[in-house]
Amino acid sequence: MEIKVFNAALTQLLPICKMVSIVLLCISTTLLLSACEPSNDLSKPVADTEKEKSQHNQESSLSTLEIPASEKGKIEAIYGWLDSNTILFSEKKDGMDSPQLMEWNLKTNTSAVFYQPSSDFSEVSISPTGAHVLISSFTSAGKTAITILDRTGNPQYSLVLPAYELSFEWNSFQEDMLFLTSFYEDWTYSSYVINPEEQTVHSLDFPQPFAQWDSGNGLMFLDWDREEPALTAPLERKALNDGTVENLMLDVIHFKKVKHALMTIQVETEKQDRGTYAFYDETNKPIHSFSVPLLKSFSDWVIPAYDMIEKNKELLTFVPVGSKDADQYESKFTLTKLNWETGTQEELMKDMENEPLSCSLDGSLCLYGNQFEKIIDMKTHQIKKLF
Repeated sequence: MEIKVFNAALTQLLPICKMVSIVLLCISTTLLLSACEPSNDLSKPVADTEKEKSQHNQESSLSTLEIPASEKGKIEAIYGWLDSNTILFSEKKDGMDSPQLMEWNLKTNTSAVFYQPSSDFSEVSISPTGAHVLISSFTSAGKTAITILDRTGNPQYSLVLPAYELSFEWNSFQEDMLFLTSFYEDWTYSSYVINPEEQTVHSLDFPQPFAQWDSGNGLMFLDWDREEPALTAPLERKALNDGTVENLMLDVIHFKKVKHALMTIQVETEKQDRGTYAFYDETNKPIHSFSVPLLKSFSDWVIPAYDMIEKNKELLTFVPVGSKDADQYESKFTLTKLNWETGTQEELMKDMENEPLSCSLDGSLCLYGNQFEKIIDMKTHQIKKLF
């Protein structure tokens, strides 16, 4: 049909074409063809063309991304996202005694010094929106020096605690609060609530060393049996203002609390080799759930790496191809995306290794690997090695 329309239009234009140059004739013919195309034509709409162009630009920007250090080996570690475009990493330059923290804007492909510590540091933790950054370093006396920085890399609060290991959980409801657990050499522990804005630290009597904030003044935790090893535990909540404890559900093997959603993983009753990922809203009302194969080790369950992009209401996780003992599992994993609001599920990338995953706030890029040494473009599924 398009050819007939073209011939008819060209015949009508011949008298005029004698007065017009070849270039203008081509332009006119093209415009006429576009106007005469039928409404049910299967050609790509403008939106698809723009999407394709955007995807091409994304792929090109990742393909041409330049490592900021003059030598790739100078990047020592990558820690995560300060915002949707900026990652935090450390590098050690020649002649320097200790590494420095650097911020790298992937959109502009520029890097700058974020913070220069006076000594080596062992751990770095970024708050959910990148408003705060915690760095720690262990001393020879069994103590840990902690410094909390603001988004521009300026120190806000410093303190020293007795600790051989640390665990910390930022409050996504109120990012100037931090739940911190310090472990001693015998693995006993103490818990604290730190407020870098007010420059305060309060000791906290808490039943478990690992917890996650579920509000500005409450923490969720799995109440594991300290005497007998177990594969599941009840999920409980403790309010900090009055100390009341509430039992939320039984037989949970893992959970993750973000600001507006809760994810739990439980073993299925009828199929002990499968697990149910369930999602709940702020009032703990069920939203959606889906089933996956489980891998079991000798003493616990293997939870594949994942990340939750709350802005998009999406879970990105690695899913094994089948259920098996973890030490006998030789297959790879499928990177899968689930929208916990709509329930839609999509397999993104197959034959992947189960390695840590940290995604930007908008979910467009994900750091990947045991050292976050790779980056995935989630639109094109292109993977680039950073160091």
